[in-house]
Amino acid sequence: MRTFALLLTSISLAASLVSCNQQVKEERLQRVDSLGIHLNFVAETLHDFDSVMLMNRIGDVDRTSTWVYDNVTDTLDRKPGIAFGDFQRTKKYLTQALTRYGEVSRELRYSEQQLENLRKDVKESFYSEAEFAGYFKTESRSIGNLVNATDELKEKYDSSNGQYTALKPMLNEIVDSIKSVIYAPGSGTR
Repeated sequence: MRTFALLLTSISLAASLVSCNQQVKEERLQRVDSLGIHLNFVAETLHDFDSVMLMNRIGDVDRTSTWVYDNVTDTLDRKPGIAFGDFQRTKKYLTQALTRYGEVSRELRYSEQQLENLRKDVKESFYSEAEFAGYFKTESRSIGNLVNATDELKEKYDSSNGQYTALKPMLNEIVDSIKSVIYAPGSGTR
């Protein structure tokens, strides 16, 4: 009878430990999932970016700038000259946004993989409390930096696209003005 009581106590203790371990595992998984929410925000924000549009705008700035340089033989007036210089600078900001987009996209993929690895390890009860706290803190900091980089990218993207959109009509006017001089009767070019 004593052996039976000892066996029953052992089973009860083991069931209690498994139950406690399962609760710890569930709490850890919830914490990992909370980081996943931030990665979802980053993914959704990146989904709103149009990298093809950025590349097209960079190409447009190059083509327009080359055309103006090839066809202007004199100094532009002050206002069109400033607009032209500002338009050329948009290429720098558009390029920075495109480059940053690539960096943030790569970092997102890496962070998603790291979080998935952490999730698998938690499911397998791989870490002690101290180890989990350290890994979780590292991932949390990394994902926080990624969210900040995404916010910066969005700001740069919106700013550079806004600047391009504001300056493009002025550049179209400059090009049209130059074309009217080039193709005017008696200009010698047609």
